[in-house]
Formats: sequence, structure tokens, C-alpha cells
Amino acid sequence: MKNIKFLLFLSLLILSLNAFFSSCDEPTEEEIPLVFTELTADKETLTVGETVTFTATASGKDILYTWTASAGALLGSGVEVTLTPSPCLSGDILVTCTVKDAYNNTKSKDITVTIIE
Repeated sequence: MKNIKFLLFLSLLILSLNAFFSSCDEPTEEEIPLVFTELTADKETLTVGETVTFTATASGKDILYTWTASAGALLGSGVEVTLTPSPCLSGDILVTCTVKDAYNNTKSKDITVTIIE
């Protein structure tokens, strides 16, 4: 009888410890999808000497924004940058914004602005 009580006690102890330690496991994080909603410019056409501001709208986890332009200088970072074209430049300038999230997913959008003399 003592052996049965001991085995019953040991079984309950093992089940209790198993339940305790399994509840301590960290839950796995569900990946938040990267969504690049839009890329906008505050104007589509500008004259020599003007600047244009671009805004990116995206959602996800820990988003990093990378901006490039086919000409001119981009100032700023994050969701908004301003393009200052060269003073002697006219024509189209392509601006690209790439967003990257915590899971290394990337998405890009392009927008073109035109400089007229």
C-alpha cells in the first residue's frame, strides 16, 4: 500500500511540475505583416529652385525607411524627406522609398516629379 501511495504522490508531483514549467514557456510572436500603403509628394511639378517633400505611409514592426533619388539631394529621414534639386536641373526625377521591417521583409514604391524651367 505504501508503494501505491508513493507512486501516486510521485505521479502528481511530476504532473504538477510539468504544468508549472510548461506555463513558463514564452509564447511565440506572430509576425506582423509589412504593408506599404502609399508614397506621396506635396507637388508633382516644381520650378527651378523649389523643393518637394515626400511622405511614406507604412505599417509593420520596427520599420526602416531608405530613400534614393535619381538627381538632387534628399534631406531628412524616416517617413518624410525633402528633395532639393540642382539649380540647373530640369526634367523628371525618380524618387524611391524602400521600407524594411524587423523580419527583413522589404517593399518599395517609386514616384516621379518634374522640374520645369
